[in-house]
Amino acid sequence: MSRRGNIVISLLFVLLLSISGLALLTHSNLHVKIIAARKGKWQAAAALGQALLLDLHRYREKLAAADMNAYGAPESDYFNNATFPEQAAGDCLSRHHFSCHILRAGEDFCRMRVLNRIEVQKNGSRLLVAGQAGVDLLKGNIPAGEFGVVVNKDIDESPAAYLAGRGVEYPGAQLPLVGKLAVASETGRLLAETLRLNDPVPAWRQIREKFNLEPSDAPVPPGIYLVQDEGTVAAVFVEGDLQKLEFNAGSGWQSIVFSRDVQRDELKYQPGLAAMTWSGGGALAVGGSLFAEKIIVHGSVWSIEQTGTAAFLPVSRIELLACGQMVVRSGLECENLSLGKEKFPRLLLMTSSRDFFSSEAVNADIVLDTLGAKTVQAQVIAAGTLVNGNDQVEITGGLYAHDIQNSGRLQFDAFAGPFAFSQYLRLPDCKFLKNFRVHFIQEGADE
Repeated sequence: MSRRGNIVISLLFVLLLSISGLALLTHSNLHVKIIAARKGKWQAAAALGQALLLDLHRYREKLAAADMNAYGAPESDYFNNATFPEQAAGDCLSRHHFSCHILRAGEDFCRMRVLNRIEVQKNGSRLLVAGQAGVDLLKGNIPAGEFGVVVNKDIDESPAAYLAGRGVEYPGAQLPLVGKLAVASETGRLLAETLRLNDPVPAWRQIREKFNLEPSDAPVPPGIYLVQDEGTVAAVFVEGDLQKLEFNAGSGWQSIVFSRDVQRDELKYQPGLAAMTWSGGGALAVGGSLFAEKIIVHGSVWSIEQTGTAAFLPVSRIELLACGQMVVRSGLECENLSLGKEKFPRLLLMTSSRDFFSSEAVNADIVLDTLGAKTVQAQVIAAGTLVNGNDQVEITGGLYAHDIQNSGRLQFDAFAGPFAFSQYLRLPDCKFLKNFRVHFIQEGADE
């Protein structure tokens, strides 16, 4: 190859390298610009996300401080863009979009869910992020079974401050209600329907007849009675105080032991099945009966305890009503708590502040007298005060009480329990919020 040919090839090679380098430089510059643009978008989206979080927090705080009973129809009178107008913060603009959905509508009670889609957008940009916050609005004659955390007491502070001052913890999703409320208690109807009696206000003569006792207007003798009705034991009725009530579960059987004076009787059953045994007397044959898991005590229960490794079967739903005090002296836990399953209430603890028959006032406190950190899988409806000692107690259900005294740490998970007795205590013509939920909807559009 001639010398001139080598020079041409060399020049072409240098030109090729120059063009390649220029192309690489142009591509690198473009790539840097793309990365910078994406970084700017990510930073803008992160700023919008922080603004959305702040907006959701402010929204919840405003809900917690609001009195729904000040509005005739809060689903429209309160949840609107007059109460929550669009708001600018720096170069971000947030907007609220409300919708309402009926979850349950009855003759005198309604539960609806108010959804608020909050959008935060950067001014002059199509970029936005959104989140949806839902809150349940209860209206009408609200049954106690719907409550989250309710304290029926007149206070001069916010519900959150009242509960914090008493060492009470509750889920962030709960919007507690503390204030003086009207209450409708239908204890007479509860007794009549549970004891399978026709009269809405049961009298001793009817109750004696139900238990096959000599006709009289006198109270039944102190003792433990089974309410039997066509292959079902509808309830256990206790006349007088119970010294101890013990719960134990295992091998598919639920056990409840009743102790009063020197008498100790055990009831064993399989929930939902016609399988039951009873060690006590005073009843017809109950073998093979279905137990409706209801206990009524005309007096106080001085010790409620767990024996063994579990108090309840996962399918148990035991309801305990007393016109007097209740004292819980141990943890009350279901099987398999260590597996991390949700701890729903398996027991209803409910007291009446008046004697079932004479209507005289009685002490209706529910006392937690335990040692160490304990879990009590129960829904608590106390016509008196909920009292906790110096230790830590986690209650997996909701709360209704007239006051709280707590020297230790008291935590509520506030799950609602499907208990029949709680339907007989209601807040008439009331409105309040519970169950605040947030769902993030990450959205955006290219610049």
